[in-house]
Amino acid sequence: MIIDLPTLAAVTAFATAVSGAMLLFSWWQDRKVVTLGLWGSALIALTVGGVLLLLRGSVPLYWSILTGGSLCLAAYGLMWCGARAFEGRRPACGLAGAGAALWLFCCGFNAFLESMTVRVQLFCALAGTYTLMIAWEYWRARDRELTSRWPAIVLLLIHASLCAIRAGFADVMPFPSAIEGQAALWIAIGAGGLLAHNFCMAFLVMTMARERTELQHRRAALVDPLTGVANRRAFFARGERLLRRTEGEARPAALFVLDLDLFKQVNDTFGHQTGDKVLCAFCESTASVLRATDLFGRTGGEEFACLVPGVAGPEAVQVAERIRASFAACSIDDDAKSSLTTVSIGVAATTDVGYDLAALLAAADRALYQAKAKGRNRVETLRPARIAAEPSAAVA
Repeated sequence: MIIDLPTLAAVTAFATAVSGAMLLFSWWQDRKVVTLGLWGSALIALTVGGVLLLLRGSVPLYWSILTGGSLCLAAYGLMWCGARAFEGRRPACGLAGAGAALWLFCCGFNAFLESMTVRVQLFCALAGTYTLMIAWEYWRARDRELTSRWPAIVLLLIHASLCAIRAGFADVMPFPSAIEGQAALWIAIGAGGLLAHNFCMAFLVMTMARERTELQHRRAALVDPLTGVANRRAFFARGERLLRRTEGEARPAALFVLDLDLFKQVNDTFGHQTGDKVLCAFCESTASVLRATDLFGRTGGEEFACLVPGVAGPEAVQVAERIRASFAACSIDDDAKSSLTTVSIGVAATTDVGYDLAALLAAADRALYQAKAKGRNRVETLRPARIAAEPSAAVA
């Protein structure tokens, strides 16, 4: 069996170049997804560098080994930068180019240029290291919901393993222009693996970018754009789940309904821009009091709700009082300081199971009306009515 290396290389280079062009085209359509541009550029550079390496003997040494090798290693560095950019981390250009720089430095020694075994071992060590670094970036992803990152990590680990294996057989597989015998099979497998890796990684990178965009859209649909807290729809959807989980753990829960006092006067007197600042200041001060496990959302113009699991009775009132006091003590700036309104809070707390979110909300609303009637800037509490049948889902 004889493997025609130029044909094999041409097929691999063509598929890699097409994958890179596909990524660059996707990046051109959405310039904000920087990872697509970096990965696309890396695959194009990898194609050019790989072709130059395979043309040694047919082109000057400078173009084949020096330029080809450094381009390929720079491509791996670009891929790593693409992975970091995708995860919102700043690309480290110095470390990304360190592999290519080391390659060029070693090419300054005749002993390195004359030893294909040493060149293959160094190249595989650097390429494998960058591949592991890329896998590590995806492993510590900020969005754990991205399912396509798992096959990408597996593929990268396989590629790093193949680089290590290739380095171990550098002395017996020097990649001549034609290979015969059993080695030909391994060369074909290696070339096929490289082709599959480049093409599949291009597909997975695009898939991850699409998943990230869809995830951002879903999150945006559940977040109040002004204050950054959960909107009404998200509060009710998450609140039902949180309340059921709290009941399943036989723990109490408290629901707060919060309304900013005289907020319309703030808008009429100081303008809506100041009113927006007041809303944001209230959310910041409230978030500083609440725990990470508490659910806080904006349910109306100046109305908010908060579900606090694990507290009931006097403890719930204490939490509400801290929210009220925290907001009363904060200010926006010198011009808007007098525009800061206060907050009235209605509290409904459970002591056992048998309550749904709608029942808690109704009781907290009645408590809020009492707080308003008694002069505002205060906390009132009422016990919710127990539901007699199956819990009914609140309508957002």
